[in-house]
Amino acid sequence: MDGNKDEARKCLRIGKDALDSGDRSRALKFLTKARRLDPTLAIDDLLSSAGGGGADVPDDTGDASRTESEKAGEASSAPSSSANLRARARARSSMPSENGSSEAYTEEQITIVSQIKRKKDYYEILGLERSCTVEDVRKAYRKLSLKVHPDKNKAPGAEEAFKAVSKAFQCLSNEESKKRYDVSGTDDPAPVRRHHHSHGHGFNGFYDADVDAEEIFRNFFFGGMHQATTPFGGFQFRTGGMGGHGGHGMQGSGNFNIRALLQILPIIILILFNFLPSSDPLYTFNRSYPYEHKVLTSKGAPFYVKSAKFEQDYPYQSSERIALEMRIEREYVGLLAQNCRLELQRQHWGFQQQKPYCDMLQKFQEGDAT
Repeated sequence: MDGNKDEARKCLRIGKDALDSGDRSRALKFLTKARRLDPTLAIDDLLSSAGGGGADVPDDTGDASRTESEKAGEASSAPSSSANLRARARARSSMPSENGSSEAYTEEQITIVSQIKRKKDYYEILGLERSCTVEDVRKAYRKLSLKVHPDKNKAPGAEEAFKAVSKAFQCLSNEESKKRYDVSGTDDPAPVRRHHHSHGHGFNGFYDADVDAEEIFRNFFFGGMHQATTPFGGFQFRTGGMGGHGGHGMQGSGNFNIRALLQILPIIILILFNFLPSSDPLYTFNRSYPYEHKVLTSKGAPFYVKSAKFEQDYPYQSSERIALEMRIEREYVGLLAQNCRLELQRQHWGFQQQKPYCDMLQKFQEGDAT
């Protein structure tokens, strides 16, 4: 009897997983078998959800491969029942479905998809601790993404699980977005970040609400190649959707050429820009070679120039010097204000307490007012 109860609990778990993945007929079959092996199980609600109404429905409907001797062996011996269950699962995975295709997924694939879909926390999805490193995140994504990729895992819900894994990786693979998630418990970036990066993809900490899981997968494994062959077959990546084998490989080749051109256009512009004549700026706000000579405006805004010859080219109180200092002070105030806003945001998120740029801005404005 103990063996039957163990087998009943196992059937109950399989039935729950099938019900979570939307396979009601499979859920009904295993739940009914669990009830038959252990009538004391309280599974009426699960049977009702699966469409069984709590009745003892025979679990051999549609399974012509099982003989009466196998059924008797299941009831009398737990090890024999377990072996039969695994054999039927292997047979079912190779049986043609109603539309003539093969259900190329296993119990393990169904289980991992169900587990990922039930989890909401990014760390739990990737199976990591909150103290994990970015390298740990990358290793977990490499392992999970290959297990739930829809081109390899045909279990129901694999695409949703693949997107969940990709979104978790996208958030946790960047130190800044990982800290923000740890503090706020959400992957929604601050409004100022979303405004400037609302069209970014990849895993740099700034991303859209609609995650392009295929693009993340492509960037991670293939470095952005448009078409790739994975260990489980070849498939084509398309912007905005999942890509697989199909008869539309040549469709839209003109659009592909345009996209390829747009992808390499920034590189072409960068190369051309390097050949354009350029002149060094007159000043900077940071000391670095060759800008090592510090100068202060009449209101105390610091800047750096190349040499002391600056004083000869722009004599003190000359019209050129006055116009230059006015421009420098406007840029200086704008730089302090921008950094002050970032400090206020980081203070609001709990990342820092001190606000040196805000203090410098206040001090400069007070001196300007006097």
